Amino acid sequence: MTITEATTETWDSLISNKEKPVMTMFYMESCPHCARMKPVFAELDQKYGGKVSFVQINAMNHMGITKRYGITAAPGFKIFKDGKLLNGDNAAMKPEQLEQMAKDLASGEL
Repeated sequence: MTITEATTETWDSLISNKEKPVMTMFYMESCPHCARMKPVFAELDQKYGGKVSFVQINAMNHMGITKRYGITAAPGFKIFKDGKLLNGDNAAMKPEQLEQMAKDLASGEL
């Protein structure tokens, strides 16, 4: 599978995926924790991409989206199902927490 890089123009259509839930990562290029989490996010995409859509967006380049969802720290993770936000603020997650979220999404538990 492939992680989709969202833009302000594509964001709404990407999170409105009716076929599968969407896990998103808000990141910043200058963020060391984001750099550590990107490979984890990519691994989850490889593992669960058949059942979950993975989307990332540069928080600094798309401030309107970042502000809309109240992202105050990076990386920030949000989950959407049928275009509806399913979770609150999930910044500073550990890799195992992120994997559990992806696993729960893939199994339909979230």
